[in-house]
Amino acid sequence: MSGVFQTGSDTGLSDSQFYMWRALFALVHADNVVTNEEVRFMAETLEDLPLSPEQKVILEKDAREAQDIEAMFLKVTVPKDQAVFFKIAKTIAHIDGDYGAEEQGVILKLKERHLKSVNLDDLIGTVELEFEDSEGPSHPSNVGMVDFKESLSSFQKRFMKRLFER
Repeated sequence: MSGVFQTGSDTGLSDSQFYMWRALFALVHADNVVTNEEVRFMAETLEDLPLSPEQKVILEKDAREAQDIEAMFLKVTVPKDQAVFFKIAKTIAHIDGDYGAEEQGVILKLKERHLKSVNLDDLIGTVELEFEDSEGPSHPSNVGMVDFKESLSSFQKRFMKRLFER
């Protein structure tokens, strides 16, 4: 990677946002099984995000080849990006209908690292509101299975909105 990515459609995502998506793609590979739903998630993400050409090539490779999720997550330096990671990770872990032990272990380990490094008081208000918005009738805790397209589309739209509000 040649430098810091700036927010915007021509130059791609910030480094923190980019590594958040790299970590999410790595999570897809955590259980060594990539389902059709997970492939679709990655394809739609590649289509919808304002990636630089270099970022797109890297994420396309990440979609095919498992990366070290912890190494990717360590480069997610903005606490809000870390919080968004966990929100999307929860959906990814449920899209194939099997919240496997590998995915659970990885998410719990990263969440522990995140909680040790972030000032929760700074995030509580915004994250709480975002979680309230996402917990409608199709939320996994309410129905047991996520409507993949609706949930990820909603996450991506909110992510994109926040991206361009900066």
